[in-house]
Amino acid sequence: MGTGKRRKKEVFVVIAGVILLWATGSLARTYAGPGRMGMCRTTFTEKASGGTLIMWDNLNRNAPYVVIETVAGESAETAIARLANVIEETNPFHWGITPMSARKFKERIVTSSGGELQGLVGSCGSYLFAGTETGLGIPRPPHSLTANYDPKLKKIALKWLNPPGGYDEIRIVFNWSNYDHAGGDGLAGDAESYVIDLDKIPANTGDLDILVFGIRNDIPSNAAAIHINNNIQEELYGFPFSSGLAPNWQRWSLDANEAGIKPQMGIRNELTDVKGRRYNSIETADKKPFYQIIESSVQGGTGGVYRKFIGLTPGHTYRVKARMAALSELKGKKQSVSVHASAGCALSPRQMAGLDALPCGKKGSAACKLKNADSKTITKGKYGEYSDDITLPQDSNSITVWLRYTGKGAGSVGLDWISLEDLSAKTK
Repeated sequence: MGTGKRRKKEVFVVIAGVILLWATGSLARTYAGPGRMGMCRTTFTEKASGGTLIMWDNLNRNAPYVVIETVAGESAETAIARLANVIEETNPFHWGITPMSARKFKERIVTSSGGELQGLVGSCGSYLFAGTETGLGIPRPPHSLTANYDPKLKKIALKWLNPPGGYDEIRIVFNWSNYDHAGGDGLAGDAESYVIDLDKIPANTGDLDILVFGIRNDIPSNAAAIHINNNIQEELYGFPFSSGLAPNWQRWSLDANEAGIKPQMGIRNELTDVKGRRYNSIETADKKPFYQIIESSVQGGTGGVYRKFIGLTPGHTYRVKARMAALSELKGKKQSVSVHASAGCALSPRQMAGLDALPCGKKGSAACKLKNADSKTITKGKYGEYSDDITLPQDSNSITVWLRYTGKGAGSVGLDWISLEDLSAKTK
């Protein structure tokens, strides 16, 4: 295609994209934030590890997304060409301009060349990557995002943890009032904290979503995310997982063979964002389209997932709530699953397994337990909400929550929601 025609096409798409975003409020509602408007390009250079590659758009609490399967060792060029084809053919991000532009120019909007994904409409900061694919140069996501709201100072102090390797830069996105308004900022690649000044950003603290993700070589990671309802912070969003782990969570295992206990992403297909069923404000945990599954193989083991809340206030009392369900029958003494919470950040696998004492001095399978499920308490897939109150010692500013699955034999358990409420802030 000639230079003039290419320029004409790109100008048209940029203008149409701006009109589309203005109509949906994505421009009018933005207070600040990084991102380039127009034709986004992302170049992938490394080979694929093999697995599921998910690309999703963070402009909605219930994220639209597209999925392809990669092959171990295949080039970025072939994997990204397949991704571009699926986006072009299915329009998963609901771009209203694609059919019109295709008729006018009789050519594709989304293309690829040498591993470069070209033609994405909108802000480059809105497209993130998830799935079990760990190659292609996609960085691992940050985790343990915690939001501490101080109504007197009118500030929200954010803290999170970055994975090894870090980033070139970090981006923060915040949306409030059911995504009617938005803001954001860009930080240095090693940043692990940020303060939202509510005098400058008039966010609704009763309905605020915050996302943090990293950029390396212009490739974005998946996001850590949290929803704020004043003194309550909770995981209430519809974002795909990375490596089978829900945003903010990490894997732990007591055994050298980690394959015995495996985290996976569960999907409630009737709640996902698809054509004809896009709107889902996800106001309750049972409306979340994705949930955490912990699956045990025949050989089993001891392990699960954990999540840290960091930067908390010493001396404050916090209420931890989590929802758990046994998705399969637990076989007597051979299998059990439990959810625990304890003050302290750097817990070892032996502590989470109940073999070593926790910071509170307690030890054993029942220490710091929110809920335990075994063959006598089968939930038959029905989620129960379990809670405990923890008062932080003066020398502690963190809480770790973990799910422990132990035993031999195939089975699975679900964990689909967690919240942390600052009871001390509520009473002031």
